[in-house]
Amino acid sequence: APVGALWKTLADFGEVGWMKGVSRVEVIGQGPGMVRNIYAGGDKAVREVLESIDEKARRIGYTITENNPMPTSEYHATCTAVDLGNGRSRLDWACHFTPKGMDEAKAKAAIEAMYGVLISWVKESVETR
Repeated sequence: APVGALWKTLADFGEVGWMKGVSRVEVIGQGPGMVRNIYAGGDKAVREVLESIDEKARRIGYTITENNPMPTSEYHATCTAVDLGNGRSRLDWACHFTPKGMDEAKAKAAIEAMYGVLISWVKESVETR
């Protein structure tokens, strides 16, 4: 998909319609510092805070601050929409984390597996718009 379509999806931090299994999202504020509470059934939300948004670099940075589904105690991520030319793009998703309950290699493997799922959802959403 064109990089503009991918960036539009990433830049709208409060809109997570591309995520499967989400029952509700609460958005508090706007721009850096805004919070999105993502509910996937139940009454506990995954709380994510937008740390930065760089329109020129097409990059957002965020932190999961509560109810982290990842095997980490600290989690800071960046998502970047990369223009590959010819109407194609790539999503680079990276993070810094502190493993929780397992060694770093196992935590990394779990995060990479989750990224595969998340990126496929973003891809599907962007391509069907």
